[in-house]
Amino acid sequence: MYDKPSLDELLAAVQVHLEENVIPAVKENRKLYFQTLVAINLLKVSQRELDLASGHLQAEWQRITGLLEIDKPFPIHLDAARAQLATFNAALIEKIRNGEFDKNAQDLIHHLKAITIEQLETANPKFLIQGEKNE
Repeated sequence: MYDKPSLDELLAAVQVHLEENVIPAVKENRKLYFQTLVAINLLKVSQRELDLASGHLQAEWQRITGLLEIDKPFPIHLDAARAQLATFNAALIEKIRNGEFDKNAQDLIHHLKAITIEQLETANPKFLIQGEKNE
């Protein structure tokens, strides 16, 4: 339906423009330089989210439906998956508060660790690399 440029290409073009043209021009203005670096970082996070969201949401869906013992297929639309996952997470929080994972928390710990890793893969994968070096 949509012709070129793709969303990926548009984000990349804005990022290159900021890095190659704007950063050198604003380097002397510390505030504008910092704000431009933040804008570049936001573009990078947005790109990673576009690339990773579907896989991350499906993996979270598999884990949390297993923890909650729910047999429900993954929705076609990612927005629907996000909304349902918010409901599932509220239910999971309630189960944790009620002590339902006190005796056997292995699957819960695996889920929480996986979510943390997935969030870092999107927000700042450098933290994962640094964490691996410190282990």
